[in-house]
Amino acid sequence: MSAGATTVAALTEEGTSRFAQAGPYRVHFHEAGHGPAVIMLHGGGPGATGWSNFSSNIGPFAERHRTLLVDMLNFGGSDSVVFDSEPSTTVRARALRDVMDTLGIERASFVGNSMGGTTAMAFAVDYPERTERLVLMGAAGMTRTVVAPQPTEGHRRLAEAGADPSLETMQSLVNTMLYDPSIVSRDMLEARVRAARNESHRSAAARSTAPWRDQAGEFARVRAKTLVVWGREDRVNPLEIGLQLLRDIPDSRLLVFRECGHWAQIEHAAEFNRVALEFLAAAA
Repeated sequence: MSAGATTVAALTEEGTSRFAQAGPYRVHFHEAGHGPAVIMLHGGGPGATGWSNFSSNIGPFAERHRTLLVDMLNFGGSDSVVFDSEPSTTVRARALRDVMDTLGIERASFVGNSMGGTTAMAFAVDYPERTERLVLMGAAGMTRTVVAPQPTEGHRRLAEAGADPSLETMQSLVNTMLYDPSIVSRDMLEARVRAARNESHRSAAARSTAPWRDQAGEFARVRAKTLVVWGREDRVNPLEIGLQLLRDIPDSRLLVFRECGHWAQIEHAAEFNRVALEFLAAAA
């Protein structure tokens, strides 16, 4: 099936599923729509996938863009990878470049949540000639904060759910991720638990010894026009980080949602879609 064969009105998880070879890795993604390419990158929570993070967004974006929801390495249907010598962020950014090469995408904009936003910033630094614009929701890339204590409540819940993915630990995580956790159904919770129990991914993560890529000193090197999006009640990566990104990324602006946690694209999907699409369409 071609990239645009699935109509926007009929988009389904199964119907949009694709695979691409990215250098030595097989990467799973969802694809729909035509137009300038937009690549959506999910967060690093246990059980995260492109579809789980962006199923509320793919339809509106696919009306204007060739839209890809990528399962990053060690997540979803993509390959399990032991990160040893190079930071995982660097390897994941390179794999995205290789996916773009395979699919014939010269340049793309990136919409990244949390770890996905961190990866998008790394891509923009490593491959500026392949980067159009960035939309970053609850991204980080650095570990030092002045006001918020570390690790945050959200990072503690992430570690607990990663070590023991169960309905109880996943519900605790969701309670921290969202301002209103009631929007996550039992079926969605169970799907996240199943995905988090992928033994191949868990084993690869446990055996990874690569150093952390601290990107704090790299933010000023991001040349892409950037929209930073944050939830005022984010208990994973606090708003303080968003203010630092606004300060350091040269061509950036910040949108803060009230009554919103770590998943702005889910909790405020309609407004997020409208604002992000307007930002991507605006003249340079």
